[in-house]
This record gives sequence, C-alpha cells and structure tokens, in this order.
Amino acid sequence: MVRPTYLPTDVGSLRSGPVTAAVAELGPLVARRALSDTELLARLADVPIRPPGIKLDRSAFTGGLPRKERLFAVHDGFFGVFRAADAATELLAHCALVGYRTVLREAVRCGATLDDEQWGRLRHGIEATIAYILGLPIGAPQPAPVPIGNAALDPHRRWRSGHHMFFPLIQAIVLGLGCFQSAVNAGRIEAADEALAFATVVMSASGDAMCFASDFQPGDYGGAVRPAMAPPYLPVGLSGVMSEDHDLLIRRFRELREVFPTLDGPLAARREEFITAVEATYDAHKRVCAKFDGEHVVSLRMSTDSTAKAVGVLEQLERSRLNTLRSL
Repeated sequence: MVRPTYLPTDVGSLRSGPVTAAVAELGPLVARRALSDTELLARLADVPIRPPGIKLDRSAFTGGLPRKERLFAVHDGFFGVFRAADAATELLAHCALVGYRTVLREAVRCGATLDDEQWGRLRHGIEATIAYILGLPIGAPQPAPVPIGNAALDPHRRWRSGHHMFFPLIQAIVLGLGCFQSAVNAGRIEAADEALAFATVVMSASGDAMCFASDFQPGDYGGAVRPAMAPPYLPVGLSGVMSEDHDLLIRRFRELREVFPTLDGPLAARREEFITAVEATYDAHKRVCAKFDGEHVVSLRMSTDSTAKAVGVLEQLERSRLNTLRSL
C-alpha cells in the first residue's frame, strides 16, 4: 500500500497520475460491475499483489523507529500489509482491486451472512473508489446476491480478508476528504460536492467491510483471533488507532472543523450525509464489538489492569469524532 501521506489532495493531480496496467484494463469494468463474479475472479486472478517497479519500504525491519511508527509497523505486520518506499499513488486503485479479489474469493469460498444490500454496498465502495480515481460516474449502490460458499471458514482468514478491503476504503475516505477540502478552498463547488459524496459512499462501505471481517462465530474471536492480537504474540494489544491510515483520517476530521461550518446550500446537505455515514459506521463497529462480548471484555487498547470495556471505548471515540465534525 502507499503511505497515506502521499495520497493526492486534489482531483486534478489524482486523475493525471499513473495507474497500473491492471487498473487500466479492469478498472472501468469493475467500476460499473460489468462482469459476473466468475468472470471477474478469472480476470483478477493474474493481478499481481505488488505491481512491477514498486519498491517496498523496509524501514520497519531495521529498528530505530519512533514509537508511533513502531505501532504502525506492528499493525501492518499483523495484517500482512507492506508499504511502498515512495509516492506510488497508483497503488491506491491497485490495492483496491487486490482487496476486492481477496474478499470476493473468500465469500465465494465460504459464503457470508451479510444481506444483499450490505454486500452490494460493500462492493460499491471499491467500485466507487476506482471510478473516482479514473474520473468515471459513480452511481447509487445496488444490492448484490451474496455468494453461497460451503467451505469451512477460518476466522483468522476472514478477519484479515475483510481488513484487506477495509484498508483501501479508509485510504479512499482520506483521499476524498483531501480533494473535498482543496476544492472548497479553491471555490470549485461541483468538485467539492463530488469529493464529499464519494467520501460518504466509501465511509458507508467501510462499516460493511467490518461486518464482513467479523462474520464468524463469537467463540472463534475470543478463543483464536483476539489472543493473536495481544502479547505474547504481539508486543502490544492491537487497535485500529495503530493504523497509519486511520491516523491520517482523524487528522482530516480535525481539519474539517475549519471547513464544515462555512458550508451552505447543497454542500451543507452533503456534510450532513457524511456525518450520518460516520455515525452509521461507528454503530456497525460497535455491533461487531458487542457481538464479540465487547460490553464485558477490556479493550485491547488498554493496559491489563484497566476496567475500560471495548464498547465503552468505542463510544468515547465516536463522541469525540462526531463532536469534531459537528463543531459548527
């Protein structure tokens, strides 16, 4: 993945930048969901995880990183994420394709309990990401039949598969908010509306990605997945706030405090749609947490002697983020 600080912040530089061969070939087909699942998986099968010419940033393996960057590296390492060494912005759409393939393969193999609306909205988030990058129209999300797979589900694989789609979606939200802010600053109202509408679509999809990632039995989380995200297997308890992409997303939220109060007309309505999508995404995250007994177990973010329950921690974070966005 590209480091999020390299993501473009205006739509002009975004769309004038390079794309990988896979995105150039398959992107327009994915953006409008033009292929059957069988055809799509067959076409995606040859898409390389790392495109030719992309160099990896190996600083996480050399030691000596500041604490914050060490935590980023722990988070990436657990989920099998590698970062590019330079500003390879073409990786955003490429990684969206790879994440799409991962989740589609997993769903076809093992099935999912999402309903058709959730599954269609999740897929639409990736389709919209590719469409926005390529300058193609973004339609409304359409329901899609959930694959019926019957292979035994591995909770570790499902947890990681869902996150491999979740991470490009978070980067896409960061991208959309950056393009929105630059367009507002430049007085380009149509471009601002397009960017914030895109960020809203992808924000909604990110909640469905969390539902997909957690689509296994609660006992498998407490007995297998959660222990793998804590000492002694990791140096610290894993948390989404240790994500480099999430870190920049929260900074984007703070920057919106200066912009959101100035909006009026259609952009003010679009702002409310985005905030509603943020609320819905936190609600989805809390439901996932509660499913895994988060109302009773201590958050992995906290020390071992803490009494702060996981759902309560999420509620505190939600209040903080929404207060930031609603500081009108």
